[in-house]
Amino acid sequence: MKPNQITSAMLFALPALASAQQTSNELPAVNVYSAYAAPVNQDKTASSVTVLTEKDFAQRNATYVSDVLKTVPSMAISASGGRGTLTNFYLRGADANHTAVVIDGVKMNPVTGYGFDFGGLSLSNIERIEVLRGEQSALWGSDAMGGVVYITTKSGLYKDKPFNVDFDLGTGSKGTYDASATVSGYNNGFYYALNGNSHRTRGISAYSSHKFRYTAENGTQIVSGGAIEKDKFHRDNASLRFGYDGKDRGIEFLASHTTQTARYDGSLAGETTFDDRTRTRETLFKLSGYIGSDQELFKHKASVSNVKTDSDTFSSWASAYDANKTNANYQLDINFDRDGAITQAFSLLTEYQKSKYRSTSYSNGKTLSETSFAGEYRLLSEDDHALAISGRFIENSQYKNAFTGRISGAYRLSPNFKTHASFGTAIQNPTMTEYYGYNGSYVANPALKPEKSLGGDLGLLIESNDKKHSLDMTYFARNVNNLISSKVLSSDPVTYVTVSQAINLDGLSKLKGVEIAYNGKLNDTLTTFANYTYTRGKDNKGVELVRRPKHLANVGVAYQITEQLGANANLSYVGKRIDNHFNEVTYASSRVKLPSYTLANLGVNYQVIPNVNIYANLNNIFNKKYENIIGYGQMGRNVYVGLKGSF
Repeated sequence: MKPNQITSAMLFALPALASAQQTSNELPAVNVYSAYAAPVNQDKTASSVTVLTEKDFAQRNATYVSDVLKTVPSMAISASGGRGTLTNFYLRGADANHTAVVIDGVKMNPVTGYGFDFGGLSLSNIERIEVLRGEQSALWGSDAMGGVVYITTKSGLYKDKPFNVDFDLGTGSKGTYDASATVSGYNNGFYYALNGNSHRTRGISAYSSHKFRYTAENGTQIVSGGAIEKDKFHRDNASLRFGYDGKDRGIEFLASHTTQTARYDGSLAGETTFDDRTRTRETLFKLSGYIGSDQELFKHKASVSNVKTDSDTFSSWASAYDANKTNANYQLDINFDRDGAITQAFSLLTEYQKSKYRSTSYSNGKTLSETSFAGEYRLLSEDDHALAISGRFIENSQYKNAFTGRISGAYRLSPNFKTHASFGTAIQNPTMTEYYGYNGSYVANPALKPEKSLGGDLGLLIESNDKKHSLDMTYFARNVNNLISSKVLSSDPVTYVTVSQAINLDGLSKLKGVEIAYNGKLNDTLTTFANYTYTRGKDNKGVELVRRPKHLANVGVAYQITEQLGANANLSYVGKRIDNHFNEVTYASSRVKLPSYTLANLGVNYQVIPNVNIYANLNNIFNKKYENIIGYGQMGRNVYVGLKGSF
């Protein structure tokens, strides 16, 4: 599928969107929780944000978070093998560690500073996902240069009965078995949710089993693939949350524990010699509460959380680390203009975070602490006009203090047309490895500076009168200063031992692109979505950045055939992109342009009895052989069937 075909189809829909008439009740309002310091109706949001619910997960054949995220505009996936292996995303061309991941209000980016790993995160206990694009450090601090992925798990808060059971059982190709159960309820303001889920798969080889041949930019002939070992994966999780929500006051406690073992290939030559694997255990506690409401002058919110991570890697290069991150924050919302066609509010935020890190790579532990002060002014109108101005001062124990700011606005030109724009700055602190070095082969650089970006977007939203059809076209751009890269300090031609160091690049790295997203409810039984993203990223020397496809496109349709039977079909296109190939023997690096690929998926579901559904997904129908990252394998044609219900 060529991306321009999708773009043309969406542009042809423009006249229909503007003239569509209201044939039934408008779609229900959707709140956005990540774009502002307080929840705001999506119609009044000036930021580029995608909201996904459990219905969207099912219609996009998704069983893991990474499955659904790769169907979102500007989300380019980077997966080092099959299920459970390291999986990151490049949001609007930003690096994998430039996207903040927030789960139930807790910042989950690892203490190491590397990007959040989505490889083993299942959708089984997730209620909704928001993907917020653009510079967001003013509200979310470091790690939010590209945007924010905001995930909410099932809480029981919105259940209308004191006892409810949700379950999801599934099995699929490559010896895959998944099970999840949630017991939840709500009564007189009190709510609870207890979840347990387990996931197992024999998997595929992390390194490609199929042979792929490439010609590098320097003319080198490269062959990847030929792996034979299966890399297993398993993950178990248990979580508990309970609380009280009295509309003007509330409190909640959340606890979860996850254990995961993911096997990988350290090298093609030694894939059967070593049982390479990483075992990770993570424990989370959070206590939060609030007093007041959006209809009162003051609303106070506070939370404290702790995330403890224990990771052990077993291979020829064995390593281990323990990390602990404690976060405490307080927010005061001042709703000084609550009545009338225009409302105004101001939020004051303060946050303290302390991270501890112990690793076999260091003789002593490392500690980082950070204190932030932020403020946000919001103006919203009944006519869907909006204005927000925010800023954050960050004081860091190791890195240079920084200030970030952002302004966003939206103006509804007519019932069918709305403009939106944002402009802001963001920062990204160095990773632990970049700052402190690693194992002698990667030298510390205490003079390393945080990366800084200046960027924004400008868009036009076109909607039908009943909001059942929408087309959003957005241009975005970002300049990054002090982009962190690495340089080789020495290389032994006999032993091939290379010593490197992280450095800040001089000059600006530039990214720009266009997002086009259509969502439509054609009638009561037929819905569809389509999106296309163009991204162009170059470093300070004008060299194309790696793993940023120039073209991304997705299209899908869901059809409720009968009251019991439904079906869906999806296509995903990933364009050509540059990647780096490293020779296992000489460690020589070569830039390679990977070919584009298109994946087709089908799904069907049938309601056996009320509240119990059987579903089946056929993914990669045409058994496309491809590499997302050079050298690493991906699933061919595969089947997944499951039973899902609620009582």
